[in-house]
Amino acid sequence: MKKLWLGMLGVFIGSAALRFWGLNRFDTLVFDEVYFAKYGFSYLKQIPFFDVHPPFGKYFLALGIWINIHFFGSQSSFIAATDVAQLDAFAYRWFNAFVGSLIPLLVGAVAYQLTKRTRYALLASLFVAADGLLLVESRYSLINVYLITFGFLGIWCFLKALESPRQQVWLLASGACLGGCASVKWNGLGFLLGIYLLYGLAWLLETLQGWRRSSRALDSIENEIKTAISGKITIDKNKNPLQNLTKIEFLEFGFNFSIVPFWVYRLLWIPHLKLNTNFTFIEMQRQILGYHESIGNTANDHPYCSAWLSWPLMLRPVGYYFEAIDRGRETIVFDVHAFGNPILWWLSTVAVFVLLGQLLKSAIDWFSNRPIYRGFFFVQSLILSQYIANFLPWAKVSRCTYIYHYMAASIFSFMALAWFVEGWLSRRSMPFRLLGIATISIVWVAFSYWMPIYLGLPLSREAFDARMWFRSWY
Repeated sequence: MKKLWLGMLGVFIGSAALRFWGLNRFDTLVFDEVYFAKYGFSYLKQIPFFDVHPPFGKYFLALGIWINIHFFGSQSSFIAATDVAQLDAFAYRWFNAFVGSLIPLLVGAVAYQLTKRTRYALLASLFVAADGLLLVESRYSLINVYLITFGFLGIWCFLKALESPRQQVWLLASGACLGGCASVKWNGLGFLLGIYLLYGLAWLLETLQGWRRSSRALDSIENEIKTAISGKITIDKNKNPLQNLTKIEFLEFGFNFSIVPFWVYRLLWIPHLKLNTNFTFIEMQRQILGYHESIGNTANDHPYCSAWLSWPLMLRPVGYYFEAIDRGRETIVFDVHAFGNPILWWLSTVAVFVLLGQLLKSAIDWFSNRPIYRGFFFVQSLILSQYIANFLPWAKVSRCTYIYHYMAASIFSFMALAWFVEGWLSRRSMPFRLLGIATISIVWVAFSYWMPIYLGLPLSREAFDARMWFRSWY
């Protein structure tokens, strides 16, 4: 446990340093800061406005500005300001940087709660810390980091509920966090859908129990399987590998993951509706839905629109800021792209497909009454149910979509990659260990190589073009 805490502390320090370094390098509103930072400012100034997302994320932006003006000596400038652009950029960005620094730790906490394996938790944290898209989103006054934070808090609480004697408390906390997640953006419902998929899978396996064919030939090998997850692999030809989930009664599950999230969502609208009195709660939901249904879905509507199928391959990142300064003999480029770590994304996409294959094989083995690693099955099921729930629903969305809509799903793909790398490092075979070390190394080398376009560091035109491997990346 000491190694886990020390490792997490190192990840946090590194993540925070990258997020706070040069945070106000571009002292101007960048990309959707023109909306979100302005909305946070408007809450504090009590200026009514119309927003096309639920309000929870902007409350945090307002909180960050409020803390800054009261504790960092900028109260006079805030009083005089009539627009958020008149504030120093640090005032409306720092809180995002802080929360973004915590996300790798939160993912590591989920990974540890899922497996009780220190190395897996650290690897999951390291891979999340090495993602450029999350880094960029954390350095500006945007709201996706709050969606990710509350989504993973909800999953962590859910996992705690499965092993705690105070199960109802943790289920209530999980439902509340997932309600908060949906209160940032509606696509935060993907985390809640993932819980439903996992619970549905558990009951499907429970229903199939009676269909499985019996087999006695396997009894003699049950004690020959060596340790794996938590020092022990549970092999059971009769039990449902997700049996702990079926211990949650239907009514209890429905209350915690439908009633609780809804009322959290409803209550979080109260401050917004007190300021903005043009619409009731129901009318506001209709306005938001109507807005998103009216958005087009072609490059003519927005140059950075991208199809959902292209996201795992990172074919079309989003440009947040670009400035080219002519200095006589050379041109200096300052660029910020919402741009994932390409190597990490591509390897993680492969890992998801391999993990899916393993899950299907485990399900077939269980149905055929062959031994399965129940701990492995649970890990595979949770990661894939959350990945699918946060990714596949975008196939039905007709509006213009962007690569940052893949953020939640991408983190689960990083967890899938970390799962395989941890397995390779645990083997006695030197080639597998070297493969694990090589994977970690190439991910971090790639992160370092593309870091200038995450942080907006100055590059020559040649160096900038060298990092744009495909025309679609510009």
